[in-house]
Amino acid sequence: MINLQMRVEAMSSSDLLSAAHDLVRVSRGTEADLLVYLGEIDERKLYLPLSYRSMFAFCVGEYGFSEDVTCYRIAVARAARRLPMILEAVRSGRVHLAGLRVLVPHLTAENHCEALAAAAGKSRAEIEELVARLAPQPPAPTVIRKITTLSPPPASAKSEALFGTTASGAAMESKTNASPPSPTAVPTRHDGHAAMISPLAEDTYKFQFSGSRACRDKLRQARDLLRHRIPNGDIGTIVELALEALIERVKRERFAEVRNPRRGAANRHAAAVSRHIPDAIKRAVFERDGGRCTFTDERGKRCDETGALEYDHIDGFARTGRHEADGIRLLCKAHNQYAAECMYGRDFMQRARTSRDPGPTLPGVLSG
Repeated sequence: MINLQMRVEAMSSSDLLSAAHDLVRVSRGTEADLLVYLGEIDERKLYLPLSYRSMFAFCVGEYGFSEDVTCYRIAVARAARRLPMILEAVRSGRVHLAGLRVLVPHLTAENHCEALAAAAGKSRAEIEELVARLAPQPPAPTVIRKITTLSPPPASAKSEALFGTTASGAAMESKTNASPPSPTAVPTRHDGHAAMISPLAEDTYKFQFSGSRACRDKLRQARDLLRHRIPNGDIGTIVELALEALIERVKRERFAEVRNPRRGAANRHAAAVSRHIPDAIKRAVFERDGGRCTFTDERGKRCDETGALEYDHIDGFARTGRHEADGIRLLCKAHNQYAAECMYGRDFMQRARTSRDPGPTLPGVLSG
């Protein structure tokens, strides 16, 4: 690196500009080639054996791409598989990656030639205007970011539950009060769905989202019902209480978690009469696996996913007909499907997923 710096410093201005131009040209070709590789990896789902539940998680974890760049590349790579002209636009530098990310959701076999030509040489803002002519713009994404200081909300804001109230560690405001994201905002996504997080303070976050009228009315009703517990009507506190109740209810429904569970056998050695996993076994498996996908690759890396979890019978419920904690594990949906394909074959599982009646030989899936 030092030698390179010295060589660059010794270049004449014309040589420096020429060499940089060559690097840009080479990088465009490399980017186009990378998109081809990523598209094929995505098509084969090679991220699953490596303990990643999605292509997004794979690119961030394995290659160290930023969340933004990951979303750009995955979207463009997928579109390029059906519209190869996109790769030529990248290779030639006619349309940059950020612009293509905006454009590709609206490209079709009929319009892509004209649209790519129209986008050539344009900035992202200009391409957004082009997209606005092709299709209506999508709703604003949810934005979550830290803020360094919290100032008291204006008097007018206190009368509207959704408009600019602050809480201990949290602030919420509607889209109408939205301020632009800070330059240090870090977009956090789950499979490409945006949520902005800006780490600017240790324990203070700003939540910003667009909600429906019904959502506003429910917040107002919750605020009124909780006046005896939250006299100042703090929306951040109300939302936190609501989330706690929601999480408790979903855990109870999905994983049979209760505050005072009945004692029951975690393993049942008798043949089960239905696919429904007993609550005692659900609780034991969830606690043992720590509420996280247990899929582990050959390197010993365990999947990080804690959402969309399913109960999987390791040896296949159709084969054993038993519900035993030692024979059940938590898997995310992607790795549960991958495990089923390894056990029963990909062709069979594809036929089963498209069939209205999957048949009795499918592996254990989410129950209850």
